[in-house]
Amino acid sequence: MKSKFLLLFLIVSSLSMSSFAKKVERKKLSEQTRKNVVAMLEANEALHGAFFKYDGKNVESKAEALKQKIANIKDKEVSKLLKFSHSKLSEIKATNKREENNQNYHLISMALIYIVNTYDVGSKYNAYSCPMIKKKWVQNSKKMNKVHNPYAPEMPHCGSKDSQYN
Repeated sequence: MKSKFLLLFLIVSSLSMSSFAKKVERKKLSEQTRKNVVAMLEANEALHGAFFKYDGKNVESKAEALKQKIANIKDKEVSKLLKFSHSKLSEIKATNKREENNQNYHLISMALIYIVNTYDVGSKYNAYSCPMIKKKWVQNSKKMNKVHNPYAPEMPHCGSKDSQYN
């Protein structure tokens, strides 16, 4: 009986240690950089929301606001990671077809997901994805825990939450 209990204890301990080992510690940011990154993520929330009642002018305006928030980030490491996204935001235009703006937003979102997964920006923001359209985005899980897919108006709740920073 003792050997069965010991074996069960070892198996459970091993499983919990392996799941603990998989949990990656996110890097700390200076207070100012963290504030700037959160402000950037808040601007991204507005851009994310603009895709639901799609109006090209509004999407372009929100993209420009996000671009400005990225420009405010002075941390060299974080800024370097967002350089491509900063340029892609300039390609989101009211005159583009929605699919082109979707693709640019997806590319921008990939960098934002990397930031959210790498740096401790709190627990509000998580990565989401939709396997049907093969696109990803960052969403404020405190405001909207349910999937809000910005790319597919015909299936706004298709996808999954890929990170758990709650």
